[in-house]
Amino acid sequence: MKKQLLLSVLLSSLAACSQLPDQAPAPVTQVNEPTPEPEPDLVENEVLNDQATQSVATDFGHIFIDRDMSFSGTLSCRNCPGVKYQINLYQDGKFEARQEYIDSPEVNLVKGNWLLEERTIHLMSQTLKLPSFQFVSNNKMVLLDEAGKPVVSKDNFELIRSQNFVKLDTSMKMLGLYQVKDNQASFTSCTNGETFSIAMTQHHIPMLRSYQQDKNLNGKAVIATMVARQSPKEDKLVFVEQFEQFWPGASCPDQYNMSKVQGIVWRVNRIKYIQVPQQYNLRMMFNDNARLYGFSGCNFFNGSYSQSSNLLKIDPLVSTRKYCAESNYYESKFTQHLQGADRIELNGDKLQLFQNNEVVVEMSPALN
Repeated sequence: MKKQLLLSVLLSSLAACSQLPDQAPAPVTQVNEPTPEPEPDLVENEVLNDQATQSVATDFGHIFIDRDMSFSGTLSCRNCPGVKYQINLYQDGKFEARQEYIDSPEVNLVKGNWLLEERTIHLMSQTLKLPSFQFVSNNKMVLLDEAGKPVVSKDNFELIRSQNFVKLDTSMKMLGLYQVKDNQASFTSCTNGETFSIAMTQHHIPMLRSYQQDKNLNGKAVIATMVARQSPKEDKLVFVEQFEQFWPGASCPDQYNMSKVQGIVWRVNRIKYIQVPQQYNLRMMFNDNARLYGFSGCNFFNGSYSQSSNLLKIDPLVSTRKYCAESNYYESKFTQHLQGADRIELNGDKLQLFQNNEVVVEMSPALN
């Protein structure tokens, strides 16, 4: 009996010990998820992490050029139809550029060094001041105004990068003094006075023969017009691509003091109210022997004239009979009004031909 009582007390004590006091739940620790980094804004035509674009930083805060690149386009201008540009940027810090005005025969070939400031590229040259540009994307740059701000306009002020590097076209129309001495032909440009050696190529041979076979030209410096390209090397060498003609008796014009009509090659700018596209190169010259001759866009012509003070009379022209569909309209209008002119005046650097007191042909000195 005592043993049973003792066993009951022992079991009760053990049951009391097994009932532990209630414990407060452990506090829950809040875990903050990391904030994702914002994705970079994509720039038009940009391919992120592509091997072809690794050299240009995708945020364009800083860019660098470690390959040769070509950009081109036609930029709008205030007083002309547009200016064609091709700019080649070389990874060694140099550049070459071709600047060509659409309504003018003027072509500028420029070399120098580029300077990159973040997204802005400056083209530095000792021969001609070129505008600066800002990179908009890997494949595009926009013209900067005089204040250094991107030009915002509905007109085009952007140059687009070519998919492949494009060699600069150095061909251009040239007018200057041609001369042969000791079997070496030279050419001095009327535009800037630079003198070049002419390479002996198949296109130069007809020019050379024409010069040597004419006793009035052989050995003398004579004005010539041609299409030629400059050597990419710094050797003052040009390659004739197309010989146009010699202008015996002509001289380089004085752009700042036009005081004579004779002996100057004149380029036709306007026929009555019609602007003449400059690519047709309508040109003519009055010589001191009462003769005139020139190129009317397709054919060569010549004739005689008489002048008394400002009064002018032009006899019927003699012309070659080649047909050119593109320039035929301007050619026929030019020869018609040239033969009908009755008065001539030199106003500044403009030579004007009148008929019944109305300007029918307006010309300016040809420099190329």
